[in-house]
Amino acid sequence: MTILIIAGIALIIGLVVILLMTGGNKKINYKDRIKLESILENEEQPEKDADNHTSKTNPISNANPISNANPTSIPPTESSDVIPPKNNVQDDSIIKLTDESAKYYSKGVTLVKGKKYEESIPYLNTAIRLNPAEGITYYYRGLAKNKLNLFRAAIDDFTDAMLRQIKNVDAFFQRGYARLKIEDKENALLDFTHYVSIEKNNPEAFYQKGVLEYEKENYERAIEDFSNTIILSPNHESAYFKRALARQITGDTSGCCNDLKIAFDKGNLEAYHYIKKFCNK
Repeated sequence: MTILIIAGIALIIGLVVILLMTGGNKKINYKDRIKLESILENEEQPEKDADNHTSKTNPISNANPISNANPTSIPPTESSDVIPPKNNVQDDSIIKLTDESAKYYSKGVTLVKGKKYEESIPYLNTAIRLNPAEGITYYYRGLAKNKLNLFRAAIDDFTDAMLRQIKNVDAFFQRGYARLKIEDKENALLDFTHYVSIEKNNPEAFYQKGVLEYEKENYERAIEDFSNTIILSPNHESAYFKRALARQITGDTSGCCNDLKIAFDKGNLEAYHYIKKFCNK
């Protein structure tokens, strides 16, 4: 009986400790995170070879430029799988659809907006067959294909939309995203560059462009893009983290350390190892 009581008390204490450490949705402050990371690091040290390698090579050269497959490197409001389109699609009221194609277009767009992507494609196919000159239909079909991971087909649709002089710059953003997914980074960079030259209020576009510029060793451009991301989205911890890496390469150790500490404070635990590497000397 005594053993059961002691075990029960130990379990309760353990749960209290866990709650105190996590604090539910409450953020752990910077100093407490440092202590926690130190404890974790003593239990399981990262591989020294990998750590030494990052000081001489591009620390994010092999990263996925969309999400890096790292939950701590994605802004909390963004999806790691799909980048949502901007709400700047041309007004449907000015689309010159024939009476016969209009009902298929309308139904297809409604299904896309309702996230029924696979169901939408037959309707959009029919609308295009009946009226192949209207670019906005290709755009919506491209959105549906992006969501279904049919990236090459989506690229073709966005290109067809552009060739039909669609009044929607978001087609460049969406095509850039699709090109990233098939590793066509050169052309993805061209699309994002064109997009941000017109649309200057999308932080994710600047972020993706910044990652691609970094991979091409255009570090000053990458820093500018990450800075624009931060201006538009101050909680984008990935932008702080990657701007820090770019600043370190360009010799701005002070700026690098400042960005690393902000990134860490916003939830990027990976930044702590770089703080130790670059800032605790």
